[in-house]
Amino acid sequence: MTALRSSVTVTAPARQNAGPGKGLRTLSQDTWTLYVRQLKKLSRQPTVIVFALVQPIIWLGLFGQMFSRVADFPTVGDQMGNVSYFQFFIPTVMLQSVLFGAGQSGVGIISDISSGYLDKLLTTPVNRAAILMGRLFGDLTRMMIQVGIVILVGWGLGRFQDPRVVFANGIGGILAAMLVVLLLGTMLIGFNIFIGLLTKNTEATFMIGNFTVIPLLFVSSAMLPLSLLPKWMQTVAKLNPVTYAIDAVRALLNGSGALDGRSTGEALLLAVIYLSVLCVVTGTLATRRFRRTVG
Repeated sequence: MTALRSSVTVTAPARQNAGPGKGLRTLSQDTWTLYVRQLKKLSRQPTVIVFALVQPIIWLGLFGQMFSRVADFPTVGDQMGNVSYFQFFIPTVMLQSVLFGAGQSGVGIISDISSGYLDKLLTTPVNRAAILMGRLFGDLTRMMIQVGIVILVGWGLGRFQDPRVVFANGIGGILAAMLVVLLLGTMLIGFNIFIGLLTKNTEATFMIGNFTVIPLLFVSSAMLPLSLLPKWMQTVAKLNPVTYAIDAVRALLNGSGALDGRSTGEALLLAVIYLSVLCVVTGTLATRRFRRTVG
């Protein structure tokens, strides 16, 4: 197969005509090749790596301390699960990393189009679905690294908080929380790729992404418990996927006391179902738009 060049060289595995059982193997081989290409491309952008890793740490250190006195107000501490605001805010920063990081997926697909890389790729027998899946897995890997760093930094800085940061459900709770974040990231990547393919304009994609992210973040239970929001915000927040995700992550990390009358299992189940449905919706939109783009 012809060597493909963008910012790095990609060589997809040679194959014969598809036969029984070869379709899935071809898809997995091409997806892996393009996934590795995504990682190599990222590794050659040190500025992006540094800012992607430092930004969540700044959010955690700055906002986690800035609003630390919030938990001292009467009844607020109970609604937060009797943990420090710093610990309350750790799940928020985990989701912030995904909310803002997903925008790079839309911008990235536009870059592939404008650079001619996508056209070169389409002249080869590469599986078309692998093009999107390789980008999806590459971007999710970047996001999960960011989320992992947030957890480690939150736990490390949390040793100096009063009360100290303690993850209620241990390693199992952390892994389950990362699964919820993974689902949210998948949904957002699908949406941003759809917007990128629809506009084919970096500035428009960036603006639409930010215009969407800000309401999703602030009209949810990310910054404050849902009961402390204005009534109209509570109504909107109950439809917001970020609310479902943040509630499940908080329950898994901070214990069921972080929720109002719901168990951790219930919050997790609701989040998984709701986010999975939205993943199908945004994934379908992105796939159909991609098929129209590539003809």
